[in-house]
Amino acid sequence: MLRKMEGGGGMGTRTGRVRAVLGRLAAAAVLLVLCAACAFGSAGSPEPGPGRSAPTLSAGADRLLSAQLGLLEDCLSDSERARAAALMERLYPLRQERLEQGGRVKSAEEERLVRQLNRLYERYTVKYMGDYSAWETYAAPAEEALAQYRVSDGALQGASGVSPRPGTDYGEANFLALWDQITGMLPEGACAAFSWFEVFTDGVDNTLAYVYMTDRQGEKWAIAVDPADAGDRDWFTATVLHEYCHYLTLNAKEAEYTERPPEGVYCEPGMASRPGSYLDDFYQAFWTDYLDDRLASPESFHFFLRHEEDFVTDYAATDPSEDIAECFTYFILWGKPAGDAVWKQKLRFFYDYPELVDFRAQTRARLGLEETGA
Repeated sequence: MLRKMEGGGGMGTRTGRVRAVLGRLAAAAVLLVLCAACAFGSAGSPEPGPGRSAPTLSAGADRLLSAQLGLLEDCLSDSERARAAALMERLYPLRQERLEQGGRVKSAEEERLVRQLNRLYERYTVKYMGDYSAWETYAAPAEEALAQYRVSDGALQGASGVSPRPGTDYGEANFLALWDQITGMLPEGACAAFSWFEVFTDGVDNTLAYVYMTDRQGEKWAIAVDPADAGDRDWFTATVLHEYCHYLTLNAKEAEYTERPPEGVYCEPGMASRPGSYLDDFYQAFWTDYLDDRLASPESFHFFLRHEEDFVTDYAATDPSEDIAECFTYFILWGKPAGDAVWKQKLRFFYDYPELVDFRAQTRARLGLEETGA
């Protein structure tokens, strides 16, 4: 099955990508409110009763619990943390044994404990940070295909199924201008990666662009753009960068498409990142502690609330693939950040790859962005 990686469509995506600076300032304000709520909630919560002392966790289990709790760590009463610790005390040895043996598939007991802990985290998040379940109901509208162009060596070669609409932004001249915008912002030769350029629409303020494989190995790719949203230059730029990163991290050199993935690397259904790839390096650096928790409730916005300081946007908290794509976007558009916050460490991650630093410099020059000294 061909995989489609959408950009511009999910909950909070446009706000997260285009206005990320304002979003992080607003998030900081929210965080202050949450911290106050945490302090109040912890002070008013009961402590363990007689004979119900908190379990003593190993250093590894305690570290993993803290990593999964994230910002909840400072919210919980002793008795609430003890309840989570009791579950982690049972989960951690099973997890370690599986990892030491190189196993990927969890036992039924390990799966049950992961889900049970996740339900507890979700309950505590709602209690201390608010219930945002309504944010998890986005459904993308149907698409209408407008045009498809074959691409060879980064140049359009011919069209099929063109459906222009005179008097609108859906004319062929507009379609060709979109391709020129893409090739004009990316480094020379970058668009040679694509075999097809597609134009579609699903209406205003929905999916702006996406990339997808056109074969089963990840060697050939297509990029699709919606002219209904392309007029917002900042959004267009951020989304194209995000989608290009999907190609960059999921092409055949970086990922293997198989139903039998190897052990020890980041995997999605039908895909395994290759050892030493951008995506696997990113996963190993930032996601190993809480990917299981994320997968237990993959649509939950509460996961982002627990780990807001780890992500450059809320959309980045979707999974490692979306996280690296969001971070790559702001690695290009922003300066090199200082500080220990995890989201800042993620932006600095790309500077360890000279070819990506060069990609950044060329893209910024084409966008007319001043160099930041990074």
